[in-house]
Amino acid sequence: MQDAVAAREQAVVDEFAAVLRKHRSRDPATLARLVRVAFGLSFGSKASRRDKVALALARGLEARQQLADAEGGSLSSEETARLLNISKTAVLKRLESGRLVAWREERLQAARFPRWQFDKNGQVLAGLEEVLEILNRDDRLDPWAKVLFFLQTRESLGGKRPLDLLREGKLKNVRPAAEAYVE
Repeated sequence: MQDAVAAREQAVVDEFAAVLRKHRSRDPATLARLVRVAFGLSFGSKASRRDKVALALARGLEARQQLADAEGGSLSSEETARLLNISKTAVLKRLESGRLVAWREERLQAARFPRWQFDKNGQVLAGLEEVLEILNRDDRLDPWAKVLFFLQTRESLGGKRPLDLLREGKLKNVRPAAEAYVE
């Protein structure tokens, strides 16, 4: 990770890292929000285009962390395998075939599976695979766009989230929303 930073910038990275370590008991989404706020206070309306892009990236990281933490966080490949009572290889094959949703953790490049895609009995949420089949038709949708689809409220769904309707067994209501999402 340190190879990505020029030697002259390492001192700044070290300072930021020290502050983050000092506050590691806070959740990552809160820390990301606070970094964004501090950045805004430091540069304000005089921010250059480059600074504004950096601020937008900070907002994106904060949003991504909120999605990752939503509905109980995420599971590793191993934890998912134990939950589903299958091998890690079988879990990764399901991911590869688009039957589960997961993102890659940036540091380790390990897959992280949102907990919300599994029901209380430790099975894949009914209807999830059908909705993923629709979402997978659009190659432009990365894992985060798919996660956002399930967790974002939609007027077309009466102000509910697709995840909520799947939990209620209303797949027929979610299908049209997924079709519209990929258009």
